[in-house]
Amino acid sequence: MASWRQQALIEAPVEKVWEILADPVRGPDWDQDVLAITGAPVKIEKGSTFELTGRGPLGLKGTTTFKVEELEEMHELKMQCQTSGFYAHWLLTRARDGTFTELELGHEQQVPPDPSLKERAVRALYTKSYLRRAVEKTLDGLRNAVGSKAPGAT
Repeated sequence: MASWRQQALIEAPVEKVWEILADPVRGPDWDQDVLAITGAPVKIEKGSTFELTGRGPLGLKGTTTFKVEELEEMHELKMQCQTSGFYAHWLLTRARDGTFTELELGHEQQVPPDPSLKERAVRALYTKSYLRRAVEKTLDGLRNAVGSKAPGAT
């Protein structure tokens, strides 16, 4: 299992950040690796599923089912691909007028005793460096969506 976790301050109220995160249909508006979302409910809940078409490692395009694994209103959201085991885990905390955000992207999948070549290849693609870049890109996309500047930006 590989993962990368990063924290960031987003200069927007937690309500505004949550409004974007909790609406998967808006994913293509701020995450450049999300190409389309279909089948998402109007209001997501723990256990909700939807289809995500996106780009993964090496720019590979695919459509898979994501499931909301954890959900605590305005605080926590974890969604996981039901095919590859890729997940996004968000934690939000109110920080004065902004939102302290923690994002972990990773890959967790049960490893069979004798994994197939395809299973080994998928695991090999989710490297720490790939996940680090994906986290940074995702946080920047969210900042742009809420009109926040990155720290040090003018």
